[in-house]
Amino acid sequence: MLPAFLLLVTLCSGGYCSPRCCGAAAPRATDTIDVRAMQAIAKSTGADKSLGWGVKSADPCDGTWSGVRCDKGEGRVTSINASNGGLVGTISGTDLSDLAFLSSLDLSFNQLGDDLPVLPRPLSYLTTLNLSSNSSFGIPDSFFFSFPALETFAVDDNLVITGNVPEDVVRCPALRTFSANNVTLFGAVPELLGNVTIFPALERLSLARNHLLASIGPDFGKGSKIRFLDLSSQTPETEGDSLTGRLDFVAGMTDLVEIHVGGNSFDGPLPGASRLVNLKVFDAPNNNLCGPVQYKFPPGVAVNVDGNPGVGKDC
Repeated sequence: MLPAFLLLVTLCSGGYCSPRCCGAAAPRATDTIDVRAMQAIAKSTGADKSLGWGVKSADPCDGTWSGVRCDKGEGRVTSINASNGGLVGTISGTDLSDLAFLSSLDLSFNQLGDDLPVLPRPLSYLTTLNLSSNSSFGIPDSFFFSFPALETFAVDDNLVITGNVPEDVVRCPALRTFSANNVTLFGAVPELLGNVTIFPALERLSLARNHLLASIGPDFGKGSKIRFLDLSSQTPETEGDSLTGRLDFVAGMTDLVEIHVGGNSFDGPLPGASRLVNLKVFDAPNNNLCGPVQYKFPPGVAVNVDGNPGVGKDC
């Protein structure tokens, strides 16, 4: 058996570096660009006062900045969770784009407002963006160009001045969740969100409590991975119907587990969903649907068709 000092020499030679020889890699100092950007964001949103960002230390990666996570090996900010953080004001697109390693940003349940920024440089690693329950936002053209890796987007419960979902959302092909409930969207349901070629990974689509209207094409969601769909409670801006037409598109959504379309003006027979083997919830109260329920759904599905006078009768 080799003496201890010879064993140590052996382990530390030949290009091998054990933790005992070299120790753990020292973390890098936080990048000065991230430091400047985070200090600017702290001031523009009031997080320096409400969350104490920068009070104990100017370094956002030293553990004193609540909700901020970093890659210590790179010295870069990777995650910000400031939900319910008492934030007000706005965020500069330049400051945000300087956080080049950011992968998750949660600013929900605050009082941020004004137009969402168009970033001068994309955040190539950002996968999660939650802006729900703030004040009012405008979503400018080219906003989604800044997030090519985006998987989860939520902007629920805001006064969003945008009309409909911006078409540049197609620049986010990795989307898995898109949630824009109660944000004053109006017009037709964006057919592109039901296109499996454009969004092959989309699993959750929620556009409830808006002002969407007109009918939905029969190929919407066909062959997609959408498991959860909520289009319930659309309120027309002017007198007339909200979402209308038939629910035939449902039959082609083979991965569907849960659907909510209540409080609209859908009509015609109940969709033939007997082959949707994953379906657990079909929630369609208060429409103008008709026809028998029997044999329309797989066994065990929770079906709610209350408030449809024609259900159970011939169409």
